[in-house]
Amino acid sequence: MSLRGVSFEIPNEPGRVLIDILSAIEMKAYDWFLRNFDFPIQTMDGELYDSLEEFSVDQNVTGRELAKWLRGPSNYLIFAELFAFQSGQTEAVGMTYEWFQESNCHIAILVYDCTYVDIYCKEQHVSEAFYENAVRRGYTGIKWVTDDNDPRTRLSVWSE
Repeated sequence: MSLRGVSFEIPNEPGRVLIDILSAIEMKAYDWFLRNFDFPIQTMDGELYDSLEEFSVDQNVTGRELAKWLRGPSNYLIFAELFAFQSGQTEAVGMTYEWFQESNCHIAILVYDCTYVDIYCKEQHVSEAFYENAVRRGYTGIKWVTDDNDPRTRLSVWSE
């Protein structure tokens, strides 16, 4: 049995859930590729509007840029794909788990349907950090993702 990562469910409500998830690691230590973001921002009166335009298309950002953006207004996380690379080591991001295994990508985070989070990590201690963080935050359905229980071959929230 080979450990791939961790999965869990987050509350289906506005907040700063993505920064809470990423608090398990030092996100500023990575460069990130963001793909398939659907991330409305909540205004002071509770209304939602589309996420910041600069993050509405697939792109590379530094960990500092991502941290600054995530510390902004409350948001409602619907879909997101984030891929973490050591600083300066980004590359074209693939769509398969096989690509992930062979790439320079260290962490792949998939959030879908406002609730479900799958995190793939190359290093066991990083998977453990995400697992412990999920427990601390009271997320539900927390489980280890292994070769035996994960049929995923595509690293995407969309089944194209």
